[in-house]
Amino acid sequence: MSEQSTLSGIQEQLIAALEKSKAASKTLEDAKAKLAPLEAKAVEAQEQVTQLMNEYNRLTGHVPAKRRRGGVPGPRKAYVISNESKIAATEKRSYTKAINAGKSEAEAKKAGKDAAKALAAKLGVK
Repeated sequence: MSEQSTLSGIQEQLIAALEKSKAASKTLEDAKAKLAPLEAKAVEAQEQVTQLMNEYNRLTGHVPAKRRRGGVPGPRKAYVISNESKIAATEKRSYTKAINAGKSEAEAKKAGKDAAKALAAKLGVK
């Protein structure tokens, strides 16, 4: 019998929750209906402002400057990569390629050292 009473209690709570949910949904729909005309007016006003700004700029000859998006305006700053870091990167890259190719640790290290020596000679670094 206690099972029966808990089931009926849960059913009553469920019905009450459904009624509250229905009322909340109705309120939300009413609010959205009232908001829709305001949104339309705001879009129209924004379009009118944009149109007037374009007309003003056309008449005065002020054309907005095109800028890069984000960051600081102007050309990108270049950075210098040192020869030593290039050599180290080449050595590591060659070592990794050799390991991935299935060579032994010693062979991979030798391949990295050889690649580093070759690049150092090419760049004129001792």
